[in-house]
Amino acid sequence: MRNTILFIFMCLSASLSAARWNAETKDWSKNPRPVLGDWGFDRPGYPKGLYIHGITVKEGKRVKNPVIYDNDVYDDVFEDEWMYAMASLKKLKIAALIITPVLTDGWGFSHPEMIPTAHESRDLAIKSGISEKLLPPITVGTLADSEKAGEQIDSEGARLYIKLINEHHKRHPKLPIIINIGGQSGTLASAFCMDPSIADKCIVYYTDVRVYNGHYEWASKLVAKNFRVVSWGADNWWIVKKNQNEWNVLPRPANAYARDNDENSGEWKLFTDMNVPMLDHLVHQFRNRREYSNDDERIYGDAYGDGTFIHAWLPNIFSDAELKEVRGEGTEALHITKFTEKNEAAVKKFTMDILLNPKVYK
Repeated sequence: MRNTILFIFMCLSASLSAARWNAETKDWSKNPRPVLGDWGFDRPGYPKGLYIHGITVKEGKRVKNPVIYDNDVYDDVFEDEWMYAMASLKKLKIAALIITPVLTDGWGFSHPEMIPTAHESRDLAIKSGISEKLLPPITVGTLADSEKAGEQIDSEGARLYIKLINEHHKRHPKLPIIINIGGQSGTLASAFCMDPSIADKCIVYYTDVRVYNGHYEWASKLVAKNFRVVSWGADNWWIVKKNQNEWNVLPRPANAYARDNDENSGEWKLFTDMNVPMLDHLVHQFRNRREYSNDDERIYGDAYGDGTFIHAWLPNIFSDAELKEVRGEGTEALHITKFTEKNEAAVKKFTMDILLNPKVYK
């Protein structure tokens, strides 16, 4: 009981000092010395696209911000494989792999059966030649039977958040750790209740706090109100196409429907020709996962679905953003509002070049 009261007190009191975004910088000559929270487009000397201070690096420099990757299920999207490949090329440091196995929206809340998908994802990368030393072990976050029971809950994942964020900030205070939320944010929200200071020390990329991944409202409201959040999703990122052969971001097969393609169809053959388990599994997902291969509905999502954090390495991933309330009063996020065919092409080239680089699979 005492711990619960302390949790509540810390959550409530922390909102008085929430990490905020500043107003958009439109003239960089008037803001030559930005600080954490400053953002805008096309800062001189940096890549074209959205500039976020502390994240975006100068032309020719390496992104050095480590990533905490937190998802609800590792088997429904494809940026985890891209992340493993980037780590193998020493272009990205993975600080932690966290699974938060809870859902909302009528799917039932508790899903411990999703935990093996994280282990399988990591194992496939290792079997494909990616060094195990570059891939942290899987850490489990919020486990609970209901949304209410999941509030302010201690977990190994929550404690790991606190440890890693604070340790990194102590060493590199001007280089915030990147947190990628691809599912519900219960683990991060509980970590915040345990140590509210972490909100000032990181940037949260969140797919999609405004819509489907934000429906665990206790958690999403807490995160959106207290952290600096970059959000995009259903409106501009999970792109609906009629058929698989209309994809502009994902590898495009020759024929419209999954049933009419084999594993070597169209651009899928680029992956199967690599002869590595991780890429073979990607093609298997394209052929079998419902959101991609459901021939009856004829609606297909064309994107690396939970890959918001790709932005740090590809600032021109989208064309516009604005500060928006995403979960009610005070829950302001930097929300992406424009994603064009030009952006789609940039994402595809960037991610395909990484995934198909033979140096990844040693």
